[in-house]
Amino acid sequence: MVALMLLSPAATAWEKELALRLGRQMEAARWQRRYRFFLGSNGFPADTDCTGLAVGALYEHGLLSPADLEAHVADLLHAAAPADSVPRRYGDDDALRARVFMVYWEDGLEPHAVRRGRKHDAVACANALYTAQLSDLHTESESAAAVISTSTRYLAEHLESGRYLNGTRYYPSPDAFLYALSRLCARFPSSAQVLAAPLRRALQEREEANSSPRPGGEPGPLALAFRTLAADNLGLTAGQDQRRMLIAQAQQSDGSWPASPYYRMGRFPVYFGSSYLTTVFALAALRTRQTLQAAAPSSFSGWTAAPTG
Repeated sequence: MVALMLLSPAATAWEKELALRLGRQMEAARWQRRYRFFLGSNGFPADTDCTGLAVGALYEHGLLSPADLEAHVADLLHAAAPADSVPRRYGDDDALRARVFMVYWEDGLEPHAVRRGRKHDAVACANALYTAQLSDLHTESESAAAVISTSTRYLAEHLESGRYLNGTRYYPSPDAFLYALSRLCARFPSSAQVLAAPLRRALQEREEANSSPRPGGEPGPLALAFRTLAADNLGLTAGQDQRRMLIAQAQQSDGSWPASPYYRMGRFPVYFGSSYLTTVFALAALRTRQTLQAAAPSSFSGWTAAPTG
């Protein structure tokens, strides 16, 4: 899912075949219009994070029709917290926020899946919000528009409060959150209007506080890739050459980049990452805007950078 999301729009027959292969591989994680973190059924239910990434990537690579996208998004919107949820206390990430995307549907529809409880994760919310806005449903339905608006405000509050610095429930790196928000700003002007300015400030603060790589520490190649991609998405150029140089220098002799934690199993100190994940992010970060524009097919609408002013 991540690889397809990061893959630039297919311009050659080989790239189109790669996208198709990735799409077919993702089928093993699908249940109806939802996607799971694990391949196949093992009791863990599908979640909005994987569904947002998978559906958005499939659609933007032309592997999902607009009608299918709308059906997926309609189901995704059902994962928003109920309108009568208890209002969230400031600084309390464990209480529900009405009409904000939850991590799980918790509707009991998926067979043999264990209920995981109603909860939010800011990165998962951003990924679900991205795909929800690819559809026109939010312009046609007041309830859908409310989910989009409230989820956007939730992300803005999470960013501006500084709570993102502690990571989220499922994403330990603050830079993973900044990158997820930058995708929204690059693709949707309405998101950029709310999020771009505080996101630029946060990215600058992260860079000033944590700019020199330390052996075995941050910012490692994965964190550098997040920041590079986020800066690209925001139309920022300062420091990009240096970040790309540091990423290139971290490449291993076999052409890959070292594994680094990307996901966390909730509140448990169990982490998921691999050299494959780091490598796809590193390769995406090493692409320049000019390379992307030259490779993109003329028919692809593509993302538009958020204004830098």
